[in-house]
Amino acid sequence: MTRPIPKQGILQSEEVIGEELFLYDDRTGAVHTLNGGAAMVWLLCDGDRDVEEISHEISSASNLPLEQVRLQVFETVAQFDALGLLEG
Repeated sequence: MTRPIPKQGILQSEEVIGEELFLYDDRTGAVHTLNGGAAMVWLLCDGDRDVEEISHEISSASNLPLEQVRLQVFETVAQFDALGLLEG
């Protein structure tokens, strides 16, 4: 999970709707609703960035302390992985 990337078959809503992003797992039919923070993390999980780079980007954009953001990003990515949304 060094560079998180969505599994094939995970479709997302075209835009954030009311601070939520919706994911649809084409394989299972499950729908996942992400709040604004989780949506930001999801959108940065592109396989090019690792958790540290994602944390830095969010910390810079939100003016939140890096340590706080890093913990939240790590936990969020771990949840995505537990839900089967990420490759590997």
